[in-house]
Amino acid sequence: MTLKLRCEDYGFECEFEIDEEKSIALIEKLRNHFEEEHGIDYTMGAVTQMITNRGHSLESIKK
Repeated sequence: MTLKLRCEDYGFECEFEIDEEKSIALIEKLRNHFEEEHGIDYTMGAVTQMITNRGHSLESIKK
């Protein structure tokens, strides 16, 4: 199952989006984008919490 993550869903005016299989690598890609493009160094835990706050379960993301 895939998960679509869009940067704009997390408060940025940005067209970046990822639509891939749910995994830890997906979270890391979003975290790297935040750091490289927006200069914000979120922890993996913070990005994971942002994703779960949007309605995705932690278990479904880490599969």
